[in-house]
Amino acid sequence: MLKEEFIDRTCEKLIKKHPSEAARIAVGVRQAAGLWNTRKDGGAAVFQRFCCNHFFSGPELENLLGVFENKLEQTSGHASALMLKLRREVDEDTGPLGQAEKLFAAYSPSAHFAEDMFQVKLAFMALLNFPARTLEDCLAEGPGWSRREWAGTRLAQRFSHRVPAEVKQGCESAYAEAGNYISSYNIFLGRLTGPSGEEIFPGGPKLISHWGLRDFLKGLYSDANGLPGQRAIQAVMERIIAQEIPRKFINSEKHRWDPVENTLDGAKAEREPDTRYDKFIQIFRAHLKEDKYYPSEPTHMDRKFKLEREIPEAEVEKMFTDLLESVEGAEAAELIASRLGRPLEPFDIWYDGFKPRSGVARGDLDSAVSAKYPDAASFQKGIPEILEKLGFGKETARFVAERVQVDPARGAGHAWGPAMRTEKARLRTRIPETGLDYHGFNIAMHELGHCAEQVFSLYKIDHTLLAGVPNTAFTEGFAFVFQDRDMEILGRSAPDEAAEHAKSLDTFWATREIAGVALVDMNVWRWLYKNKDAEPADLRQAVVEISKSVWDRHFAPLFGTRGCTLLGIYSHMINYALYLPDYPLGHIIAFQIEEYFKKHSLAAEMERMCVQGAITPKEWMRRAVGADISPEPMLRAAAKALKAFKKGKQ
Repeated sequence: MLKEEFIDRTCEKLIKKHPSEAARIAVGVRQAAGLWNTRKDGGAAVFQRFCCNHFFSGPELENLLGVFENKLEQTSGHASALMLKLRREVDEDTGPLGQAEKLFAAYSPSAHFAEDMFQVKLAFMALLNFPARTLEDCLAEGPGWSRREWAGTRLAQRFSHRVPAEVKQGCESAYAEAGNYISSYNIFLGRLTGPSGEEIFPGGPKLISHWGLRDFLKGLYSDANGLPGQRAIQAVMERIIAQEIPRKFINSEKHRWDPVENTLDGAKAEREPDTRYDKFIQIFRAHLKEDKYYPSEPTHMDRKFKLEREIPEAEVEKMFTDLLESVEGAEAAELIASRLGRPLEPFDIWYDGFKPRSGVARGDLDSAVSAKYPDAASFQKGIPEILEKLGFGKETARFVAERVQVDPARGAGHAWGPAMRTEKARLRTRIPETGLDYHGFNIAMHELGHCAEQVFSLYKIDHTLLAGVPNTAFTEGFAFVFQDRDMEILGRSAPDEAAEHAKSLDTFWATREIAGVALVDMNVWRWLYKNKDAEPADLRQAVVEISKSVWDRHFAPLFGTRGCTLLGIYSHMINYALYLPDYPLGHIIAFQIEEYFKKHSLAAEMERMCVQGAITPKEWMRRAVGADISPEPMLRAAAKALKAFKKGKQ
């Protein structure tokens, strides 16, 4: 560590050389000194000499920003492109997955990059010349900053913490292992049986947990005889959460399983060990090793909310509880029960009866989609037409489509954005041998929303240091906007007032559900930090109890059933630590954007919004739609829709 009196002398020496830059010097020298390691980087004299030789102002400072911007785009872009190649067999359905492919996927070529930047002193150069402002500063002063000031701030923030490469690689490896586990966690629905040994879904598909199971359950609302199947899928999910599912049934079609009685081929069987929670704990322990390098954000939760989301944790939680505790929730539950003609059951958190497709047989939708998109190439070719149907001009549709690559996913599906302007956004969705089905198409529309945002916010932005959106909730917002228009793209719906009311209730009900899931995720991480030595079995029990607690507080009063664990089923908890809060935030943001799009063009306004880039969420929303992030517009729309339903307009 450098002594304070030496830091002061360095500042004084620099101020004599640059008398008009005293304020910048005081900030920059201390930023660089705070991460300078005299053993690795050199003694006090080396530090002072470095500062005197590498502090810039005027045109030299502007040139420095441009150099960093250009070079970091190249380093980030090539590292991302290399990661895509190393992970290809894990992310895409290329056939059986070998051990070597799994290990290559766990390797992070950029794990050493930040430390290398410190070793060659480039990180110190950035910190010396540009302020790494705090979240509080960004919120208070950011609205008055120029684009160049925002770019300089984001540059310095990239190097405001010095985490050893081995710690970063540990996190990457833990995530890769968890991802491999989840991407191969399939349930063969055709092998589920009832109490008499009868098949519940004869010839049923192979579904990934949780996505496939949840979405298949949703599709059964259009089946007059779908209730027994929904109950069976709930039982499957509860067995997975409790780790009571027979080990031999996972990703295998060799056995028949009764999930209610929990018998395999008619007999009790060895359960899956606590692998689900072991993967979770390995990620937690990897992040624990980061904590000491973030003195102002000493937990993974702090970093997710303060550094990544840039929205205070308490503020996010309040938005979720406001949704869950609103009177509209109870009214919507009553309406859904009346439409179903029965009391609500726990799986009705995924009630899908408000969507336009709810009256269309799943098989008809699957046939319509597979006829149009039999493979990845056909969906790739169809992207310009899809974008034009959404209102984008031919040139813009072509521009985006040329920068999106469609591949069949091994897992549920995802988007991977480009990090430099010579690369493409990657869209992955599940594509069965029979062709893309409705489930895969729905996911593909969601991922296309991500990809369109990723293309606009990189290729059309003024500073690549600001590429992207404020946080992942915003890209989820655009993904939901696209996903909600899937039936329009298929030519199956013509929006009217009644459809808008139904859509508002569908969004509100879905956001309530995922807000509950997010609260479980947040509370599990709080529990982990209080129980750092927990073993997988301890975490399993904690997830079960926390899931029940959140259910009993926010859902039991509406459903009349206590002690349900379904909120703990999401696979994101296992392989995307603390990602789940981005979904309800994304729904809230998407709804506000949708409200804006009712009076403005989606195509023109989306591009304008995206090129704002990675400024703070509050400032982004203010500039995009003229308001802060809030669930109030969604609640008002839900109340209006419920009133319309009561008057018999639906």
